[in-house]
Amino acid sequence: MRLWGIWLFLHLIGVVIWLGGMFILTVWTSRARATGQQDLIAFAYATQRVLYRVVAVAAAVTVAAGAILMIATGRPWFRPFPEHWLFQMQALGLIAFLATLFFVLPTAGALADLAERGGELESDKAKFTAKLKQQAIVGSLVGALLIYVVLIGALRI
Repeated sequence: MRLWGIWLFLHLIGVVIWLGGMFILTVWTSRARATGQQDLIAFAYATQRVLYRVVAVAAAVTVAAGAILMIATGRPWFRPFPEHWLFQMQALGLIAFLATLFFVLPTAGALADLAERGGELESDKAKFTAKLKQQAIVGSLVGALLIYVVLIGALRI
């Protein structure tokens, strides 16, 4: 097996953990909120904060392994032609990575802090709702970008 096969495996498993982790954590916290039990909601968001660190590592592995694959295969960086699919993977993957790192992770921490306080104040409830909407919008956009990037890479269109 060629060495690039290991990097391809790391790249693919990183995407699976990144996308799958974001999806599962979203479902998990929404199910916890649906129960209405504040202890369960606080636990779900505190756990989400910890597990998003795993997602961040998976995202970093994905980007690093992708960069190493670019070097190993000698393909051009950020050039739309001749392989437009690769250009889209590079650009959109980098945007998704930066959004995950600089928005999704900090927002998950803020949601965990607000959930642990249990909405003691009315302003905490409003902040929690606002952060939740922001997280849902950005998380959905990152997820959509990742699905698109996976499809582009698989179909090479």
